[in-house]
Amino acid sequence: MSDDPESISDQPIPGESEPAVGAEPQPETPPEPLTSTAQFLAWPAPQEPLAHMLAAEPVQQEPVPFVPPPAKLIPHIGHFGVFLLLGLFSLFVAAIGTVLALRIAMPHQAATKLISGMTQNILVAMSMQAVWYVVLWGLSALVFGVWWKSIAGIGFLQGIHWNSATAKRWFLLFAITGLVTGLVITIAGNFVPMPKAPPILEDLTKSRLGAWMLMVFGITLAPLTEELAFRGFLLPGLVNIFRWLERKRAISEEAVRYVGIPLSIVLTSIPFALMHSAQVSNSWGPVLLIGCVSIVLCVVRLRTSSVASGIIVHAFYNLTLFSGLLIQTDGFRHLDKLKG
Repeated sequence: MSDDPESISDQPIPGESEPAVGAEPQPETPPEPLTSTAQFLAWPAPQEPLAHMLAAEPVQQEPVPFVPPPAKLIPHIGHFGVFLLLGLFSLFVAAIGTVLALRIAMPHQAATKLISGMTQNILVAMSMQAVWYVVLWGLSALVFGVWWKSIAGIGFLQGIHWNSATAKRWFLLFAITGLVTGLVITIAGNFVPMPKAPPILEDLTKSRLGAWMLMVFGITLAPLTEELAFRGFLLPGLVNIFRWLERKRAISEEAVRYVGIPLSIVLTSIPFALMHSAQVSNSWGPVLLIGCVSIVLCVVRLRTSSVASGIIVHAFYNLTLFSGLLIQTDGFRHLDKLKG
């Protein structure tokens, strides 16, 4: 091997192809100049296998399930407050209407006498109370029907959980429940102090027509309106206070079930019993029994989610009590037996 540099440079470099004999040498192609910052910063394109590995595959995203907003808490305690205001307004309308009716239908002196003792006359008092309850139902259906339709898309009967389908399906069971409750309360009355001449019996003894009127009222409009007020508005309004606290994560579902609902039943039954206390001379014995009846009605309302079902139980409970008076007075023909 010659050490001549020229001879060394003439040797082909391994891996390079030798030019063909007699071919003219090709001039080298200079690299293209970088004409932009983007080209200067660009990464070299990877080879095919690497490009395949780094190719971005479309990410399969799971569809986000639609979670509907929680249902409106209807009725809430504010609705019960509005219901009370409607009740006061309805009472005012009923009183004014009764006075005007007496003024128109009777001579001046007779009308004045009846108006002055309007609450003492069973016929006038029952008539006024019937008008009161009818007006209250009409105003409630109108006001809350429009209100709840605008905020939740539901009607009045749906808002108070009327649920007539359940009431019709289990009508016999609810009727028996009312009858049995009435019998149990009647028997329990023998073990608690009871007034001898409560005002409700005095009202019955004033006239046979008044007694029948009181009975019809007691098994129709009275349970209808009392259930609307106490089990249609007050009870769910109190329960929904605890439901609202649960949504705010202030209390647990167990707290609602084992504390909130029982407490709501008690807080509903206390004013229900006190409302009837004047009829039984404010004696604690019958007031306590009426509170127990309210607990039964609250349980029926919550278990069935039906105000109509509670009305059936309430009506047949009252029917049981009046049936005992009917038997005792021989069809209200001997009302003097109630005075003893």
